Amino acid sequence: MTGRSLRERLEAAGQSWLGAHLQTLDGEARTRLERQLSALDLELVRRLTRAEGLAAGGLGAPDPHPYVSAEDRAADAEAAARGMDEFRGGRVAFALLAGGQASRLRWDGPKGSFPIGPATGRSLFQIFVERLRRCGRRYGPDPLFAVTTSVDTDAQIRTFFEEHERFGFPRARLRFSCQGTLPALDDEGRLLLAAPDRVFVNPDGHGGAVAALERDGTFECWEREGVKTVVTFQVDNPLLPVADPDFVGRLVAGRADIATKIVLKQNPAEKVGLVTLVEGRPRIVEYSEIPEAAAAALDADGSLALRLGSIAVHAFRLGFLRGHVTEGLPLHRARKEIPTVDAQGNELRRLGLKHERFIFDLFPQARSVQVIEVLREREFAPVKNAEGPESPATARAALEGEYRRWYAEAGVPAPDGTLEVSPLQAEGPEDLLHS
Repeated sequence: MTGRSLRERLEAAGQSWLGAHLQTLDGEARTRLERQLSALDLELVRRLTRAEGLAAGGLGAPDPHPYVSAEDRAADAEAAARGMDEFRGGRVAFALLAGGQASRLRWDGPKGSFPIGPATGRSLFQIFVERLRRCGRRYGPDPLFAVTTSVDTDAQIRTFFEEHERFGFPRARLRFSCQGTLPALDDEGRLLLAAPDRVFVNPDGHGGAVAALERDGTFECWEREGVKTVVTFQVDNPLLPVADPDFVGRLVAGRADIATKIVLKQNPAEKVGLVTLVEGRPRIVEYSEIPEAAAAALDADGSLALRLGSIAVHAFRLGFLRGHVTEGLPLHRARKEIPTVDAQGNELRRLGLKHERFIFDLFPQARSVQVIEVLREREFAPVKNAEGPESPATARAALEGEYRRWYAEAGVPAPDGTLEVSPLQAEGPEDLLHS
């Protein structure tokens, strides 16, 4: 790509200022920026400057989505038996979406490397991997497993896994998949600089992470191995029982395209996506997109009308997932503070427009979605902030509370001191009875 043709492409994308900026750089710095700009999808940049290809706005009036309550779920053992058959047959694979940095946690590394075990400091990665190893011990083959990374975390995550010998997980059953990036813009539609020789880009969202699994051949490989269901989950919820046979069984038995887990919202301001019906189609709506009046509206019994809070755990029929991810997911735009530099290299933070793709844009395409309530204290303790709500302290307390419940229900005295149970030892009270 010649400098002239690159400048022409930049001008067509509304980024002629970058052509001029290139002339101020010398040697390797200029080469690095030229290489990045040549690889950038400048046609996409052009569309973004014109707000083309963005997810449709305007929700109309969201309605509640039917769901299986936690009480009804506990009374029905048939779905769990169906899910166990799927596990035994090796027809379930798992994708851990782990590309994010832990900036809000003030942790220098990928979020999955954060130590969260109440007593041992087990990392988030170790807890999830050991839960999948337990699934393999219980039902037969070790499940196929993928960890999605980002450009900034890929090398760190791969190194972390190798340094810990993949926490005992077999190499042949594990894949890593690096998601793509999307550029951010300022209010005038110009690309932002992360450094004088580098344009700012951010990971392309959990929708982009799943799309990467199709792009790099992971889904095709899994399909050849006989996988029918893919469970996706995020790296920040250590309380989650990853291999949940009831969850998978309800997807399969209900002949649904998607199953998703929810908790009941605690208050209108809680920052979780909402599972709703919009114009009769299932949809997860970001909390920021719900008008205050709708978020606070109550049912006749006094509970929130829109109360099905997504915990970002989904099971997809693989055929459905492959067919719709390849069609492409729309882009979402959010105004956020972005670390950038000016043309002279002076560091500053400014508001800009970030872009991401969301996995839940697949929901309206599904013929049906199974929405399943889980108990917050049993399955939802996200680690997002360094202190306060949704912090390591609250997650460790939730983990220890769950372990103590297991001992109490098993009628087994709990050890003294801070309590932690290895997923390889137990995943519930029934395991403690036989350990």
